[in-house]
Amino acid sequence: MLRRIGIAHHYTNLKNLVVKLSTVPPLYIPVYTYSMKRVGTIYDVIGRVDSPYGLVRPVSIDQSLLGQSIYVKESDVAKRGRRK
Repeated sequence: MLRRIGIAHHYTNLKNLVVKLSTVPPLYIPVYTYSMKRVGTIYDVIGRVDSPYGLVRPVSIDQSLLGQSIYVKESDVAKRGRRK
């Protein structure tokens, strides 16, 4: 099961992918396209609280990702929960 976190916006000068977030996921989990192609790992959240952006370290630079929805796996989000 996939959870949509936002839309790929642009690449920075340091080759990071900026994603306009609709929901803020945990840090350091992999992100994917709808077709389960791995995009990279989200490592930082920047911007205003009501309008956050996520920085993703991409696996490769792919301009066709811009404007596409970005997802995380529900199982990855559950693994990042509190330890018992």
